[in-house]
Amino acid sequence: MEAANCSLRVKRPLLDPRFEGYKLSLEPLPCYQLELDAAVAEVKLRDDQYTLEHMHAFGMYNYLHCDAWYQDSVYYIDNLGRIMNLTVMLMSALLSHHQRSFLL
Repeated sequence: MEAANCSLRVKRPLLDPRFEGYKLSLEPLPCYQLELDAAVAEVKLRDDQYTLEHMHAFGMYNYLHCDAWYQDSVYYIDNLGRIMNLTVMLMSALLSHHQRSFLL
């Protein structure tokens, strides 16, 4: 099997000559908490599963799964084996929607 060779070409009209780079924000990230009926089901490692591969596979697992068709919706599995759905609305989205409604 051969590696694919691909060359990238710059589209000069799409470049912004005044672009000064990205700025790092030191604002804290928002953290939301929610009371659940049952705890989120977690994958537990056995005593013989503490290799680097196991840590990558299970230790850094994200238990929330995004819905590909509805971006405000996430899924998780609880301890009772149920697939649960949460709709997440960020405060910034609510504020911008409220401002748009107020302006109309």
